[in-house]
Amino acid sequence: MSYPDSNLASGQPSLRVGKPLTIEGLFTYDDIDSRMLYKEFQEGVQVYNEVEWGLMSQFVKNTVKENVRVWQRNMEFVTASEGYLEDWQKLRAMEVSVPLDEFELGFAFTKKAIQESNAQELRETQGEALAADQRLMAKRFFYRTMTPGGAAPFVGRSIGFWDGNMAAALMRAPPSWKGNINFTTAHQHYDPSGVANIALSDFSAIKREIREHGYSGSLFLFMNLQEVEACENLAGWTTAMTSNKIVETVAEKGFEVIKQFQGLTLIQDDWIPAGYLMAIESRVKPITMREPVNARARGLKLWEGPYSNYPLMEAYYSHRFDMAVVHRGAGAVRQITAGAWITPTWTF
Repeated sequence: MSYPDSNLASGQPSLRVGKPLTIEGLFTYDDIDSRMLYKEFQEGVQVYNEVEWGLMSQFVKNTVKENVRVWQRNMEFVTASEGYLEDWQKLRAMEVSVPLDEFELGFAFTKKAIQESNAQELRETQGEALAADQRLMAKRFFYRTMTPGGAAPFVGRSIGFWDGNMAAALMRAPPSWKGNINFTTAHQHYDPSGVANIALSDFSAIKREIREHGYSGSLFLFMNLQEVEACENLAGWTTAMTSNKIVETVAEKGFEVIKQFQGLTLIQDDWIPAGYLMAIESRVKPITMREPVNARARGLKLWEGPYSNYPLMEAYYSHRFDMAVVHRGAGAVRQITAGAWITPTWTF
């Protein structure tokens, strides 16, 4: 409505208007209130955080500690003494530092995007954000398992599976298992194959590196499609796969199982760079994922935007966590190359 303005001539209409009785909210173009969608998305994130993390949960345990103490398959009884343990026995558990980092999704719900989208399109955006979080955790998992110490930014450190850098990091050598092998500080679970093409012997070698440390649980080997296709041309390789409980379980969790071969469940996953194999034992859960001490800060978060009346506008997602290998003998990585080992590169 307009009202008189003393600065205007008689009969001249005023351009000033009164304040409207109601304020329109921020709606999608199919007339859904963005505030209702924000509430729906928050509830969806909460449910998502309560769901198990698929196959990867078989290899990962959670902690809120900055450091965890883990026995590396080396606890053993000794002849009793007079009321004390030898110092070496007290110190055999390894303390492993688990980092904690925050990751943000490079996307926000802008006003324009909300107004020019329908509700279903915004729901699909939420679904893609949840899928992106799954990809982030998988990528971080493979990054931590396939990155040894020694090179930048981990100069002078020994991390991941046994990486041959224990001397530089002033660490003890891996413990022997059943007295069969005395490992040195140069013991290595990140090995080049020595030849340019994959061979059946690569599977035996990577399995032996885990078994010789006393890890006897189910073994899973991840490989890129390139290696799968190369294997199909090997003499002695058969595409026939006998169905069993492990294979069926892995398939149900969304991974493509190639077959069971030499005691390894082979899984195709292109997070593994071409030219590499990564094997891991599942019984001990060799990877630890660190989360914040504050329970309300754990998991994927959808943060309210700066406009309290329109919380979905400029809202964004983040996840605070990280991982570390803690059972250092329970996995191994093999690069199919005639040259020296090269650590894969990852970006975050």
